[in-house]
Amino acid sequence: MSDASGGRPAPADPSRDEDAAQGPLWRYVRATSCAVTLMTALYFLLVAFDNLSNPGSNWEFVKGVLAGDGTPPDDGFEWRGIHATWFAVLAYVLIIAGETVAGALLAFGGVRGLLHLRRPGRWEREQRAVFAGGVVGLLVFFLGFLVIGGNWFVMYLNDKWNGMQPAFQNTVVVLFTLVLSALAALGGGRSGRRG
Repeated sequence: MSDASGGRPAPADPSRDEDAAQGPLWRYVRATSCAVTLMTALYFLLVAFDNLSNPGSNWEFVKGVLAGDGTPPDDGFEWRGIHATWFAVLAYVLIIAGETVAGALLAFGGVRGLLHLRRPGRWEREQRAVFAGGVVGLLVFFLGFLVIGGNWFVMYLNDKWNGMQPAFQNTVVVLFTLVLSALAALGGGRSGRRG
């Protein structure tokens, strides 16, 4: 296509393929980030679904951790145990809600990212949902399970109800997802146009 000034070709529309200056590598990095995000989202949503469809599966665990059931009798932390059923119900509802919200936000961000792989600036903006979902996931598994459950309710001493390893695993998965998304955004933006 020519412009009106002497038959020179008109410049290409940069909004059509913003990553042309970057090369295809960053598009693959963004696609990988989206795939990992969607796998993490699926994990969160399946865990939430399991807790909703079979509430008894983790209900005893939540009650046991909050009550300190299974910790050594002379650990000195008995006073921290909470035996009120309403508190256990509230904690369980918050856990399931957090898993659901984290999974939904991660899924939304992952799908939106896939739709904008060729537009790094737009892809980067779509990662806000990924980071929001990741923060919610960290609130559930890092703050909720490792910090509060693990240390305040001394789950690490609990030989009956100890979820420290799965909580750590879930925290690492969320952090990996967030780091990969950040690296894809920062690396792609450094080598090409950010818009």
